[in-house]
Amino acid sequence: MPTIAQHIDEIRNLDVGNHTIRDIKKKNWDWLNFPEKDALYGAIFVNDVINLSRAEVKAETDIKTKIMKVLMWGYKKTNGSLRPQYFDSIVNHLNVLEPIFADIQNRNLNAEERKNFFTRLRTVKGLGQSTYSKLLYFFNVSFEGKKCLILDTFVIANLKVFDEFSGINWVQSKNCYLTYLNKIDELAGLHNVSPEQ
Repeated sequence: MPTIAQHIDEIRNLDVGNHTIRDIKKKNWDWLNFPEKDALYGAIFVNDVINLSRAEVKAETDIKTKIMKVLMWGYKKTNGSLRPQYFDSIVNHLNVLEPIFADIQNRNLNAEERKNFFTRLRTVKGLGQSTYSKLLYFFNVSFEGKKCLILDTFVIANLKVFDEFSGINWVQSKNCYLTYLNKIDELAGLHNVSPEQ
């Protein structure tokens, strides 16, 4: 199996902020109905088809708009890997999610705060590991000094090819997510790259 060290130059040169999801079509999101739809879509869809870079999503200051941009960046279409009823649940609970993410944005959470975050998050269906990890990443949250990163099926599939990640049980759980953050933090320090890279 290849190792991270064998690809470190490539990793070191990644421009993470410019990672852009292209051709996000408004028509793919039109079926959703929620109270803030017109205002949020008006702010996001300056054209019928948009591109969203990581840097652009991170720079968004309005919490609800940022949540929607995270969903659009992370899933591009609403018929992808997240079930339609979960999209519906998330967008119809933006008033619940807004104070949760306002409270933790740009913060380093200790174990108790992290536990409280997951307890609060349980009130909204559809926020599995793939979705909450994207939200945590774009809201610049850390858990006990470890930068929160995206962990979805695409990331897992790619990590499995590296020797450093063999033997990790990739079941969707908070413990798996914490193991992942710890391992990435350790490797980033070892190779002098950012955890995002």
